[in-house]
Amino acid sequence: MKLINFKSNNVLKLGILTEQGVIDVSAENPAPQTPVTMTEALNMGLERTINALTPVLEHAKNYIPEETILYAPVVDNPSKILCVGLNYKTHVMESGKWDKLPERPVIFSKFNSTLIGHKGTVIRNRTSKKHDYEAEIVIVIGKEAAYVDKDSALDYVFGYTLANDISARDLQSYSHQWLLGKSCDTFCPLGPCITTADVLPHDAMHMVGRKNGEIRQEGDSNDLIFDIPTLVSYLSQCMTLQPGDVILTGTPAGVIGGRPADQQDWLTDGDEVTVTVEQIGTLSCRISD
Repeated sequence: MKLINFKSNNVLKLGILTEQGVIDVSAENPAPQTPVTMTEALNMGLERTINALTPVLEHAKNYIPEETILYAPVVDNPSKILCVGLNYKTHVMESGKWDKLPERPVIFSKFNSTLIGHKGTVIRNRTSKKHDYEAEIVIVIGKEAAYVDKDSALDYVFGYTLANDISARDLQSYSHQWLLGKSCDTFCPLGPCITTADVLPHDAMHMVGRKNGEIRQEGDSNDLIFDIPTLVSYLSQCMTLQPGDVILTGTPAGVIGGRPADQQDWLTDGDEVTVTVEQIGTLSCRISD
């Protein structure tokens, strides 16, 4: 099942994305206890949400054309936006950060002020001249997770979505901490939907990142140095993961900062960047001053 977060009359609503269009769950006279917001769905957990929404999907009477939807960030208020750096071998090699692969996941964070939805606008930071893209697969947590082992880690995953970890490379290099270059306003497009984990295996996603239609990045979820169960388990040893928390799993080679200096075509006003995984869809955003 594909779930979206969208705005109608400035109200956040839960939608089911289908080939016929988007089903507004709240408009289908759902049974009591049916989630009508993404937050409610995430707090109910994967199994209960699927059970509650399946009748809505099967008996829907109205479909909204997908192209008319105003997308919100697919998770609008996560308690944590956790990011994994250098998690594809190809990106480690192009970054020149280490002579060997990291022994443990490299973790940093973003803030809620970075979030925008599918088809949203990334506003370039005024103090940066080196804006970059990073196509990423995202884990969405659906159950409180603390000290979970790797074998049971997938039980805590609600589903998967996409992000573009927009980065200001000059700000990122100000210190050994990457936070400034990663957490500028609008620097985390998130969406377009959550594909639930019951229909999407964690190791079966092929991701493509494009700049203005040109393929720049490609990676597979089974190519991660630290795979999805490992990341969920590792992070749960340090902090309690809550429903709606999101984990950006890392980006493959092909970022602008990894190109030769004379080919570093930093993002500028009017550029479009996209992230695609077939089972999820395409997340797109425009760059603006």
